[in-house]
Parts: sequence; C-alpha cells; structure tokens
Amino acid sequence: MEFFIGVDIGTTGIRSGVFDENFNLLGVGTGKSIVRKSENDEIYQDPEELLEETSIAVSESIRSSSVNPKMVKAISFDGQMAGIMGIDKTWNPVISYDSWLDTRCSQEVDFMKKKAGRAVVKKTGIIPSFNHGPKILWWKRNAPEKYKKISKFIQPSVFIAGKLAGLKHEDAFIDWTYLHFTGFADNVNLKWDDLLTNTFGIEKEKLPKIVSPFTIIGHSNKEMSNKFGIKEGTLIAAGCGDTASSLLGSGVITPDSGADIAGSASVFVLSTDKPIFDYTGTIYSARSVIKDLWYCMSYINGGGMNLEWFKNEFAQNRNFDDLNKEVNRIEPGCDGLIFIPHLDGRAYPPNSNLRGMWVGFRKKHTLYHFYRSILESVGYEYHIYLNRIRELYGDKDLEWVVRVIGGGSRGKVWNQIKADILGVKYRDIERDDVAILGQAFIAAIASGSKSNIKYIVSNVIKLGSMYLPKKEVSSRYELLFKRYKKLVENFPY
Repeated sequence: MEFFIGVDIGTTGIRSGVFDENFNLLGVGTGKSIVRKSENDEIYQDPEELLEETSIAVSESIRSSSVNPKMVKAISFDGQMAGIMGIDKTWNPVISYDSWLDTRCSQEVDFMKKKAGRAVVKKTGIIPSFNHGPKILWWKRNAPEKYKKISKFIQPSVFIAGKLAGLKHEDAFIDWTYLHFTGFADNVNLKWDDLLTNTFGIEKEKLPKIVSPFTIIGHSNKEMSNKFGIKEGTLIAAGCGDTASSLLGSGVITPDSGADIAGSASVFVLSTDKPIFDYTGTIYSARSVIKDLWYCMSYINGGGMNLEWFKNEFAQNRNFDDLNKEVNRIEPGCDGLIFIPHLDGRAYPPNSNLRGMWVGFRKKHTLYHFYRSILESVGYEYHIYLNRIRELYGDKDLEWVVRVIGGGSRGKVWNQIKADILGVKYRDIERDDVAILGQAFIAAIASGSKSNIKYIVSNVIKLGSMYLPKKEVSSRYELLFKRYKKLVENFPY
C-alpha cells in the first residue's frame, strides 16, 4: 500500500491530508496562514512562518493518519496564486510574500495596461491586475536594492517545496497553472515571452523555469524531512495553484463544466478546450493542471472573507447556521437592499478605488437583510462574469451545472441564491477536501503510482445535492442585477 500527502497553503489557513491509494482521507493536519497589514497598508505574509506552519500541518496529518511515514510515496503542495515573493541565491527570502490582497501596485497595473495591455492579454490570457507583473515592477521601482538581491520571484508553495528538497536558486520553478498571473509569459507556448520581458525591462534570469504540475522537482532532504515528519527521500511534485487544485479535486476536468469556488476569494469558472481572450478585462483564461484544458474565469478578492468580516463586526454572538436560517426567511432581493462586495478594491477587473457599500437600506431592514445582501452580491458579480463568458465563448445551449466547492459550499441557502440569480443548476460535492485531494492526485501521478488523471478523478468524485433555479425568483433577481451592474460601472458617484 502506498500513501500520498496533499497540502493546501491557503490565505486563511494551511491544511495537509494523508490519502491512501483509493484517495480516502486518513488524516488531517492544520496550520496558521497569518495575513499581516502594515501601517502603510502593505498586506503580506512571512515565508518562514508559512514554512513552519506547513511543517506543523504535515506532521499532524501523518500522526492523525497512523500511517508509517516510510509508506508515503510523494507529497505535493498548492498555494496562493496572484502574489509573489523573492528569494536570494541561498533560497532565503529577500521580501515577504506580497499578497494577492495587496493593491499597492495600482500605478504599475495602469502602466502595464497603457504600455502593452493588449499584448499582455494575448500572451498571458489576462489583463494586468494585482498580480505578479505589476508587483514585480513595484519592487523594481520602489525597492531597487532589494530587487537587485532577488535571484528568483516565486510563490509560497514553491518556497516550501524548495526548502523541503534543498533546491538551489537555479532550480526555482513555476508550474503552468500560475502563468496567466505572471504578466510576462507566453501561456499558450509555455515559455517566457521576449516581447513582454523586454517591454517592461524584466530580466529573464529572475524568472523561474516553467514546469508541469506533475514534475518531480526533488526529494525531501534529511533536515527538513525530520521537521515535516516524513521519511528522507520522499518524492516532491511541483503541484499547482490553489484554484487549479480545487478544480481538479472537484472533478472539473472536461470542457463546458461550471464551477464556483466559494472560499476566501469567490471564483466563477467555465472550463473550455481553448483559451478565451477578453480585452475588456471582465474574465480571463488560465491553464488547468490538465494540459489541453483551460479555465475561463473571474473572481472577487475576499468575497468569502466578507462573511467573516460581517459576522465578526456585527453578529459576534451568532454562528453561520443561525444567520443562514434567518436569511432564508427573507424575500429574495432583500427588499431593495444591494451590497457591493469590493471592500478592498476590485481585483478583477482591477479597480483599486472601488469600495464596498450598501445601497437602498431603510429602517425596515434588519441585520439579516444586510447579511443576505452580501450573499446576493456574489451572485450579482458572478452574473457579470457569466454574461461575458457567454458573449465570448458562446452558450451552445449548454445544460450548465455549476459545481460549488470551498467552505461556502456548505451554505445551502447561498447555493440556492446563486442558482436563482444566475438561472443555472448548482450542485455540491460529497467531500470537503477538494484542494488537498487535488494535490494527492498530482502526487500519485507524478510519482508514477497512477497513470490516468481523468480516470482517477471521474471515479473518485461523487456529486451531492442539486439546486434548481426558480424561474419567478430568477426574474426578480434579473431586475436587481441590472441595478447592481449600473452601480458598479458608475463608481465613484
């Protein structure tokens, strides 16, 4: 019997799972993922702290599984995607993880869009936003001494995998599921683009090598193996971005499948057999773990985090089950109350000046109206994405079924709200470990223990409850959606 470890290094927490050959989850471990904010509004995470917390999570998952570490064949990590960090030639951090929630690089976003915005979209699949390219330019312009010391720009999951393997800086890597966020890659041809790197003055030697998620990047060394609680020599796969891992782990592996990742970010996805280029910046194309599959998508940064914020600030004595029970008694549309969910600016399409707000509230509105309006706001934003996908990709009379995953998928009320607003079927998954499951799939394939990723996934994933849109409710929401769209498009007022 062989075993695999999948690790998800997320924004709000770290989770590790030990899986058997049939991908049953045998043990789980958790660690902290602490997002910090400085006085100058820098939003960052400490790489060494992430390393320590990840080792705690992995060690705990092995102990709780009762699996002999010698039986673990491979380990794979996913991680946050749009931010960057920089390492020196000794694989030590020069800068902390510049989080995807950090919007300091708004000037660089505008600069890249004006200088070569269409070229960036054509090559990467996405317009410049609060992601790698503008962030790298920000560090080059605002911290030139640190920039000079950076040997490679990488992501947290790569930092941790590299530490575990004892990699040298020239071995730094990025798997292809991150390439759309880079600003400098030819995503279709899987290489760094000469035009883009030259246009923005970025040295190619500071960029890591591009690899498949199924690449074995090394073996765990003695020192770090002891720290992580695994045997020395355990195979380490390249892994992928957290969004790509969740989509793989939920079975979105064929074209024309819909997905809603209801996590810290709220992500809406349609899988396609080709990249879709949107020069308006409403949606973007990203590579799947599976080479010939693409994801057409967009997201609200912190969409799910808005719920935590509301509960902590306004409903401390209530849990989410209580809140959802009450909002289910409120009429769809919240009696005209509309919420804008972009509390920290809109990440995509990028607008750092857009802010959250409630519009149309009156004395009749209760705490639960305000909470339900947050749930509905995500559906309205998804409606914008869905309309644009249909314009560019063509509906093709698809019988859409959106698979909902992430922590928010457990909210039956929320699933029904989004199904009603979008007018499409929603369906949840009969397991809540999809991100780490995706990494277990990758570890199994990369190690040679399994050979057919599509066969594995289709036989492991089981679908759960179905949420059918109600026509009368959808019609009511359509009117409110038009109002929401107008509010967002005309900000500031």
